[in-house]
Amino acid sequence: MSHASTSQAPEVPPRSGADVNGPAHRHAHEIGCGALVIRSTADGHAVCLKLDRIGKEYIHHYVIVLDPKPVGQMELVYIDPEERLFDCFATLDWELGEANEQAPEVGHAFENKDGQFIKVLDDPKAQKLFGFVEPATGLVRIRQERNLKSVHPHWKARAKVKDEILELAELLARFANQL
Repeated sequence: MSHASTSQAPEVPPRSGADVNGPAHRHAHEIGCGALVIRSTADGHAVCLKLDRIGKEYIHHYVIVLDPKPVGQMELVYIDPEERLFDCFATLDWELGEANEQAPEVGHAFENKDGQFIKVLDDPKAQKLFGFVEPATGLVRIRQERNLKSVHPHWKARAKVKDEILELAELLARFANQL
C-alpha cells in the first residue's frame, strides 16, 4: 500500500491582517495551491483541494470536491479569485491503496515518472477534456497519462493539520461553527 503526503506543498502565501496565523475565510487568490478549504454553496459545505493552473497571463483558481464525494464525476470547479473560501490551514494526506494495470479513469489516482496525479474532468470552458491534479503541488497539469507506473482507483483522502491526521468529515465538523 502506497502512502503519500503533500508535506512538500508550497507554503500558504503571506497574508496581511489579524488572520495570518490560522484558519479563516479568505479570498481564493490569497490561499496557496494544495491547501484544503471548505467551500460553501447552496447545497451545503464541501471539503475541497485548492488548485492553481498557471496560464500565459494569469493564474486560474480551481477546486476539486473531496468530501462529500462527488455523486457524478470528479471535476475541476473554477473559482473566482475574489470568492471567499474557508482556509483550514490543512494539507492533503492521502493513501493510494491497491494498484491495478487498467488505464486511469476520471477520479482515479495514478503514478507516472513525474509523480502522482488525480485524473479529473476539465473545466467545461477549457479546450481539454481532462485535467491532472498533482496533489503534491496543488497544480493542474495536462497530458500526464504516459509512462504510467500504477493506477489507484480507490485512493483515500484525509486532512493533515500540523501533525494531526483527520478524516475529511472530522475537518468539516471541527470548523462547522466558523462557516
